[in-house]
Amino acid sequence: MPEARIQKIQYGGWDNCIQITNGIADLIITVDVGPRIIRYGFAGQENEMCEVESTTGLTGGDEWKIYGGHRLWHSPEARPRTYEPDNFPVQWEQIPNGIKTVQNTEPGTGIKKEMEITLSPENPEVNILHRLTNSGSWPIELSVW
Repeated sequence: MPEARIQKIQYGGWDNCIQITNGIADLIITVDVGPRIIRYGFAGQENEMCEVESTTGLTGGDEWKIYGGHRLWHSPEARPRTYEPDNFPVQWEQIPNGIKTVQNTEPGTGIKKEMEITLSPENPEVNILHRLTNSGSWPIELSVW
């Protein structure tokens, strides 16, 4: 059975991005910040995701940035919790037809974000599993957004 191809690339000023492609569609996930899916589109065609040119390629800093793409939020939306910066590298590992990304636990919330992103080897279908883990001292009520 064919599998999606996964490779590390540079993209949009970020040195560490992961491309997942099957020749029909491709995804690019930046692991310099995020986790963020910064590109999705048909191979060789335009990006269906928003890219914010003023923040493309940036890393670090204490303020939340709108890089564009798809990110994992927790809801209900509330400042400052929802806008905890995701400006630092994330861990990642290859899984069948995709990758799993794991953000360090957010210091301000005690929440860890994970995404498992897979691309069908035969069509442009993407599956994303979002996971939030509460590492804090008390229970909280929230949802993925």
